[in-house]
Amino acid sequence: MKNQARLKLASIAVCLIVGLPLLAQESTKVFGDTGAEKRSPTFFNAIKEIAAEQDKTPNKDWFPTGPRRFKSGYGKVTNDVKAAFSIDLQNWAFGKGERLDNLTGTYIPYKQREEFAMWWWFRHDPNYKKAAPWDKDQWKYEAIIDGTELVWKAGNKATEGYSAAMTVGHRGLMAQLIKTEGK
Repeated sequence: MKNQARLKLASIAVCLIVGLPLLAQESTKVFGDTGAEKRSPTFFNAIKEIAAEQDKTPNKDWFPTGPRRFKSGYGKVTNDVKAAFSIDLQNWAFGKGERLDNLTGTYIPYKQREEFAMWWWFRHDPNYKKAAPWDKDQWKYEAIIDGTELVWKAGNKATEGYSAAMTVGHRGLMAQLIKTEGK
């Protein structure tokens, strides 16, 4: 049973990363979803579990800059919502053509990610709408960084490792995204 769940998780991660059609359900909807956002419950739950593990015991190497700590309202969001954002961000980037194994030619600039994040959080979290402007900026930044890393960790766990090209691409992507803090 455990191996069967791992195989299912691996196939879903491959679908997300490679771009094969994803057979998802709407059972993981979050506040404000219109039904257009569909997520695989297995991958969704894997992301939630990883987020919960990091909440309990933060890894000092979660990000290239250190452990997973939040300064904004994003830190108070449930892991369900963080998982939903993570998957939607990944699907959006993939739909725009970004590929980790060819990041140089497919990288989506931070400004576009930020616009997506702002749109997403306005639709899904009433606290984001009420947040001060500085908190919204920090919230978007933290959500993009954390969401990107959560999807990466869940996919890596499901597939038992990525190719060297994808690993280098992910590291480059995270370094690029982290450079944008406060800009």
